[in-house]
Amino acid sequence: MTTSYLGEVFALLTALSWSIGIFPFTEAARRLGPNEVNHFRLLLAVVFLALIFVFATSQSPLALFTASLPEQWLWFGISGVLGLALGDYFGFTAYAILGNRVASIFSTLAPGAALLLGYIILGERMNWLGVVGMAITLSGIAWVTLSKKEKAKLPESNFGKIEKGILFGVLSALCQGGGLVFAKKGMAYKINAEQISAIHATFIRVLVATVITYGITICMGRLKQINQPIKENKNQGIKYAIAGTVFGPVLGVIFSMQAVAMINVSVAQTIFSLVPIIVLLIGYFLYKEKISAKAALGAVIAITGVVILIWRNELTQLRLPI
Repeated sequence: MTTSYLGEVFALLTALSWSIGIFPFTEAARRLGPNEVNHFRLLLAVVFLALIFVFATSQSPLALFTASLPEQWLWFGISGVLGLALGDYFGFTAYAILGNRVASIFSTLAPGAALLLGYIILGERMNWLGVVGMAITLSGIAWVTLSKKEKAKLPESNFGKIEKGILFGVLSALCQGGGLVFAKKGMAYKINAEQISAIHATFIRVLVATVITYGITICMGRLKQINQPIKENKNQGIKYAIAGTVFGPVLGVIFSMQAVAMINVSVAQTIFSLVPIIVLLIGYFLYKEKISAKAALGAVIAITGVVILIWRNELTQLRLPI
């Protein structure tokens, strides 16, 4: 394999990892509570990432704090608060209320946010065929997940009304798109001409998100309330939270950081948005959920859009015979 498309490969690995993580996270959110899971998985991810860094680099844990620039801490920190603290809290709540398939549709808003902010903050450009590919992909995903029958399938929830789930789904997508742009801003800074590793960058993002999240909770006097379901392992939810953490803020975010370091954030975020398609396939193979003809067509459309998006530059250079 040439290195030309490694960024897209990492983006696909991100989508796969996040798709797998959605299932245990949804279970954990319904058993322990969305906010409780958001706190616990951040703290757990900090520990996992520190261990991975030490074993992967053979460096001291102190290097996690000393081998990076203040600018990297600033931009990764903003990215972590937006994408991991706020974005994932909104996302967990939306999944708890709306379920996997319906809530995942809102991820299609994230590429638009990434495209706009990437243009404003990073100066990234997208040719017309890339925009077409994005539109085709997002249309296919919408075709799969939006249906008049979906609302009737929504599970009973104790976490809020459907309207709240929709609002939080939108906010989650906007935070995710914005967080990815700021993460790439941090990746642009180099030390001795070397780029910070995806593992190290992910650690900074998660650590800052964890400190801010717990800091706000402590100031509000809600730490005991947040920790209680975790201490009790309410409804055996911890095992699901641990599984979701491995595939979400650990592997998934590491892959995403590697992807945005190599390709435009809007391209990466569009590929990340394949999560609903992958969730559909996982549901079919693991939970024997039927895939309708409509869903199958939507998946084909979405994948076609991604193919166009990835090869947009090569396709525009083709000289077709008249």
